[in-house]
Amino acid sequence: MAIHGPLPDPVATACPYCGVGCGVIASVDAGGRVTVAGDPTHPANRGRLCVKGSALGETVGLEGRLLHPMMRTRSGSMKRVSWESALDAVAEGFARTIREQGPDATAFYLSGQLLTEDYYAANKLMKGFVGTANVDTNSRLCMASSVAGHRRAFGSDTVPGTYEDLDAADLLVLAGSNASWCHPILWQRMVANQRERGARIVVIDPRRTATAAEADLVLQIRPGMDGVLFSGLLVCLGHRARGR
Repeated sequence: MAIHGPLPDPVATACPYCGVGCGVIASVDAGGRVTVAGDPTHPANRGRLCVKGSALGETVGLEGRLLHPMMRTRSGSMKRVSWESALDAVAEGFARTIREQGPDATAFYLSGQLLTEDYYAANKLMKGFVGTANVDTNSRLCMASSVAGHRRAFGSDTVPGTYEDLDAADLLVLAGSNASWCHPILWQRMVANQRERGARIVVIDPRRTATAAEADLVLQIRPGMDGVLFSGLLVCLGHRARGR
């Protein structure tokens, strides 16, 4: 959609994809197209963007978006329906399953991107109304072990490090992380530290990843053996502390 009159000022915002939180500058041209560039003043990415962040402008628009509820017909095609019909179909499906198989035959698997109020409403619906505790989220699958570890070690689930630590560390240990693909902007900072300061990178991963290809040491352990490895490292550190 073309813009008539003065163009809006560029807006400083953040990339919504991974947890790095790269800063971006979003601008709109006279044709109404959104372009995105890295924010050179942002401390996380310093103007860099990965391929996902660079393509953010392509996601702004109605092309390819689901604008209305769609329901699959008996023939397999999709048909537009009203919100009332869509919600009735979901409610009837839940009611039928609960009636025939009990409430524990239903479950919610929630996104890790919901707000606290959204989680509360979903839990209230399933536990208080439907009568089942079958509610889980990507947050538990992704971060619960990290939260438990941080709370036991530091008393809080706040991550104690900063991105600047990646620039100054002499040893970087990545356990099960393919940062080269998953967090490429931070990975570039680690590699820069490796090349400019001589930092050593150790990768612990059963897979042979792109991250492992750049590492100084790769411990390609068997799946499920990370606990054994870390326990052995603790014993080794204890022995060294005692001068053995």
